[in-house]
Amino acid sequence: MAVHMESLKIGHFRGIHHLTVENLNHINIIAGDNNSGKTSVLEALLLLRNPADFTNILRLARMRDTNLFFSGPSVYESFINLFPKDMSGMEITLYAVCKGQNVTYELSGEQKKIMMDPEDVIQKLNSVNRNRMMRDSGSDMVEVEAFRGELFYEIAGYGDKIKIEIDTYATASGREIKGNNYLNIVYLSPMDHVRGSVFNRILRSDSYKEICLHILQLFDPEIVDLLILKNEDNNRSTEYIKHMTLGNMPLSTYGDGIKKVLSIANGIAQAAGGILLIDEIETAIHSKYYDDIFRFLVKAAIQFDVQVFVTAHSIEAIDALLSTQDYEKQNQADDINVLTFKKEGAKSRTYSRILPGRKVYANREQFGFEVRL
Repeated sequence: MAVHMESLKIGHFRGIHHLTVENLNHINIIAGDNNSGKTSVLEALLLLRNPADFTNILRLARMRDTNLFFSGPSVYESFINLFPKDMSGMEITLYAVCKGQNVTYELSGEQKKIMMDPEDVIQKLNSVNRNRMMRDSGSDMVEVEAFRGELFYEIAGYGDKIKIEIDTYATASGREIKGNNYLNIVYLSPMDHVRGSVFNRILRSDSYKEICLHILQLFDPEIVDLLILKNEDNNRSTEYIKHMTLGNMPLSTYGDGIKKVLSIANGIAQAAGGILLIDEIETAIHSKYYDDIFRFLVKAAIQFDVQVFVTAHSIEAIDALLSTQDYEKQNQADDINVLTFKKEGAKSRTYSRILPGRKVYANREQFGFEVRL
């Protein structure tokens, strides 16, 4: 059973204060009211993917803005929004036990005005704003908003302190080097299934491809293969589903349900030996397919040594995830925990309740109202 993350304590992150979650399981279902911090907990876990890489937190900060193609906050503003708004200082703190090792992540600092050379500012702007800046600016220094602070991380007694400075005109550039990651963590947003490019990992393993095909055949029994073919006109690679009646059909012609299943399958493949985070797992999946798809998820996660964290909005989805366990035959074994978050008090402290899936399953009526929105 894959339990790479054993416990988690979030001191401060976004709207979460003093949240402690212990005894994490192979499959962890996160439930709670709107704005209780379910997605924020998944994001906090992503901080541990590579604690020493500051660009990791910049990418994390931008994840909620990936669908804002023409507008949206700047990288700097997205970064600042990671800090709780109801604190006098700016601080993010996270502690965890991962693979038996204690991990610490602490980022603190303050916002202040700094003076920058106009040439340095111009280099960071896009072409439209760059031309405007060149027209309007003189030779004087430019006053800009900036964050200055320190990132401290420690893993199993070894750590380092990194000076951090990011200004209003910063960009999230540079490619993450996955080989340097401390933990292999993959995040699937509610809309990942509409972004395409999910076949590559699936097609690397014939056995895994067969599992994915079996699930797809729940939607349409005439689906027989997954292909990547090159367009002869533009030489671009396109994802196709081979259909017994319709022939080779581009994945883009299918509905969101099939794309969601492929996204989950691809996520498991990428997270092999690590952690998979799935936000709003029921998005785009009809409830009549819950049982089969969630059984596939649990089976594949065990096969590929993947610890799973999912957020769920519906009690029906939680029921279906719990039904993947055969509690009559498993005796005391249980691969699932249900984590319920709730905010209370003047300081909006986040409280958690952790129950074994067996207990929630056995007392469905008693606990249902506490996980239903």
